Amino acid sequence: MSLACFLRTSSRTASFAWLFFLFLLPDAAYSATGYDIFLTNRMEDGKPAEERISRFDCSDRIYVVVIAAGLGEGEHELKVRWLDPTGEQRELTRFDFQGARIANHVWAWLQLHGPTGAIIGQMFDPSFGMEEFIGDWNAVVFINNKKVSTQKFQVLC
Repeated sequence: MSLACFLRTSSRTASFAWLFFLFLLPDAAYSATGYDIFLTNRMEDGKPAEERISRFDCSDRIYVVVIAAGLGEGEHELKVRWLDPTGEQRELTRFDFQGARIANHVWAWLQLHGPTGAIIGQMFDPSFGMEEFIGDWNAVVFINNKKVSTQKFQVLC
């Protein structure tokens, strides 16, 4: 038997042994956590709609939505760092939630506010007093203090 044939047989045996070992482990030992994370500005039936949007108006309420599968039951934390076009953190949202058996649907939101008195100027120019908000933003999403996503979006007025 050549060395190449021996290595091929050994690797097949090792692969079979590994698969057999995984079969014997409890579900929690190898179940993966999966995330579907997106941004929107629409609500439907009391929760953010699944319409994915990446451009927002200065007056929009911006939702970051996290659908997490495989988190497990128990206490969990959603944290979102909202970074403005200069990279400065404008907001930090924290939300504690109970894990569900199958999937969790949680969200956080950001509402931009101009300076006091800007509302009068906005009647003539929607961007009045909101100039510092216009540009590319990032929503950095953490679950249980682990970064799971950075959602990029634009604010235009």
